[in-house]
Amino acid sequence: MIFSESWLQEWVDPKLDTQDLMDELTMAGLEVDSSGPVARQFSGIVVGEVESVESHPDADKLSVCQVNDGGKSFQVVCGATNVRKGIKVPFANIGAEIHSGEDKPFRIKSAKLRGVESKGMICSAEELGLEDKSEGILVLPDDAPKGLEVQKYLQLNDTSIELTLTPNRGDCLGMLGLAREVGVISGQPVSEPEIPLVVPTVSDELPIHIEAKDGCPRYLGRIIRNVNLNSESPLWMQEKLRRSGLRSIDPVVDVTNFVLIELGQPMHAFDYSKLEGHINVRMAK
Repeated sequence: MIFSESWLQEWVDPKLDTQDLMDELTMAGLEVDSSGPVARQFSGIVVGEVESVESHPDADKLSVCQVNDGGKSFQVVCGATNVRKGIKVPFANIGAEIHSGEDKPFRIKSAKLRGVESKGMICSAEELGLEDKSEGILVLPDDAPKGLEVQKYLQLNDTSIELTLTPNRGDCLGMLGLAREVGVISGQPVSEPEIPLVVPTVSDELPIHIEAKDGCPRYLGRIIRNVNLNSESPLWMQEKLRRSGLRSIDPVVDVTNFVLIELGQPMHAFDYSKLEGHINVRMAK
């Protein structure tokens, strides 16, 4: 079980620092296997807005952008194919530092790229240490405030903690069960979220046959239509999954993984168009 300390604190505030929390969990039988920061260190990187994008006069694969950091606009040469006018991005101004995992940080300097001056850099998730490998720059939500430090906006002052759980503590394989345990350990109340009932708007049904009634006495499902798999999950969900050791796949898979981690409820999504007959619940053969 991998979880982030900030996610746990949405459910319960144990009023313990990170080390004390890990010690208390281990003493309670939930052994802490490892822990670490959720991102590499960096400084001087703020939320910027791309005000304009023009083709580089001497390079087909480069663009010349104007990026506003909330106070001033800067000319930046960018090679990402997903840069476009109007998006919010992590902007590293002159003097910003990025740690690539080596001993010395990389400091952003003014440079000329194919004869055009660049006063900063638009960063990718990989450059911020949020992903091992990424394509293109990181696009932030439209409501990200210009000029705010990306470190604060993404709440990266956080720790990922991995637990080694014994088979009898499956209740702590989700944030809900873990929060209840931490609430007991610390004597603090648990704030369980209210989950509103969603009235179905799809009347379609799929027959379900349960053969293994001892192993699965009840099977629940719902048909959901008009899902756009080409869209991306919101950044806050991607970040919670990443800090739990999972990468974003697509909105459907991300939601099922999110529910699993948060509530401890395993889920699986099927492509309704590829199902024939009925769903048969049985033991593996």
